[in-house]
Amino acid sequence: MQNEMEKANLLAGNIKNFIAFINKNLEKNIFYMDTGKLRQIQLIAEDFKFHILADELIRINRFVWDPKYTNYLVDQFVKGLTIIDEFVQRNYNSLYMLTGRLYTLKNLSSLFSKD
Repeated sequence: MQNEMEKANLLAGNIKNFIAFINKNLEKNIFYMDTGKLRQIQLIAEDFKFHILADELIRINRFVWDPKYTNYLVDQFVKGLTIIDEFVQRNYNSLYMLTGRLYTLKNLSSLFSKD
């Protein structure tokens, strides 16, 4: 169970880092990505409440493993992540710098697949 809790906390940390990466690139366009499309990704993340999902994953898995609620939160996150992934694939030339972070998030969230 400790291992599952660490996976959930790792996913939550990466979600927070993804949001911070998007916000940082909107403030200072470090990688010269299309800010309009990056703003669209930020709005999708806000619409699916990624920051709240990450905070809840950390809160729920701090002391005790709760598989039911954790899987629910991960499923909600995957819904938004799928939309963002499709958007990045359609706009690959402008947003290719996000593909590595999306790959990590998809792989971490796949660890919580339903059996």
